[in-house]
Amino acid sequence: TALERNELILNEQTRNQLEEIELWIRHESTLLNEWNLSRMLSKGYKALFYGPPGTGKTLSAAMLGKCTGMKVFRIDLSMLVSKYIGETEKNLSRIFETTAGANAILFFDEADSLFGSRTETHSSNDRFANQQTGYLLQKIETYPGVIILATNLKDNIDDAFSRRFQNVINFQLPSPHERERLWRNTFAGCFEIDSDINWKRIAEEHELSGGTITNILRYCALQAAENKSRVILKPWLLQAIQKEYRKEHKM
Repeated sequence: TALERNELILNEQTRNQLEEIELWIRHESTLLNEWNLSRMLSKGYKALFYGPPGTGKTLSAAMLGKCTGMKVFRIDLSMLVSKYIGETEKNLSRIFETTAGANAILFFDEADSLFGSRTETHSSNDRFANQQTGYLLQKIETYPGVIILATNLKDNIDDAFSRRFQNVINFQLPSPHERERLWRNTFAGCFEIDSDINWKRIAEEHELSGGTITNILRYCALQAAENKSRVILKPWLLQAIQKEYRKEHKM
C-alpha cells in the first residue's frame, strides 16, 4: 500500500488488536529464543479478520507488512481450489512449503470458501470436504509464520479454526466521526471542494465504508476530468453516493 499508518482509519479496539500482531512479529524471536518460551508457545501467529466489505481488512494486512518489513502474499483461493480429489491439498502444501522461510504474511481473503464449517457426512463429497478442512487445520496449526484469514461473516469459519486463532478482529463500519476523517483524507490534496459540501453532515447522513468512499472518489475524479475542473461539485458527490447505495440495494 502507498498509504501510511495514520491514514488507516479504524476504531481503537481494532487498532489495538492489530498492534498486538505487530508486537508479536517484532518480538517473537525474543520470546521464543532468548526467553525460552518455546516450551509453552508455538512459532507463528494466526489471526481472523471479519467484517463487512470495504472496512479495511485487506488494507490492514498490507499495512502490517509495510510497518514490519514483511512481504504480504495474498492467496487467490480460486486458483488453489480444485474439483479433483487431493489437488487442493497439494496446491496448499506448495504454498505453505514455499513461504515457510520467506518472512512473509499469508493473507487468505474470502477465506470461508476454503476454511468453512464442516458438514455432516451424507456422501463421499462431504467426506472429502471434511478431510480437506482437517488437512488445512493441521497445516495452519504447524505453520511457523503469520497467517491472516479474512471473511465477511465470522460464523462461516469452522469453529475448529476459530479456536486456533491468537486474535479475532472485528472490522466494523466506521462511526460518523471516523467517516468524516475518511472523507477528508480521501479527497485531500488533489482537489478543491465545493463550498456546499459539508463533510461532517455527509458523514452523519450516509453510513458508508472506507472502500465505498474510495469508489466515490473515483467517480467524482472522472467527472472532474471530463469537465476539466479540479473542483469537486456537490451534485457529483451525491450522484456517486446514490450509485453506491443502488449497488448495495439500499435505495
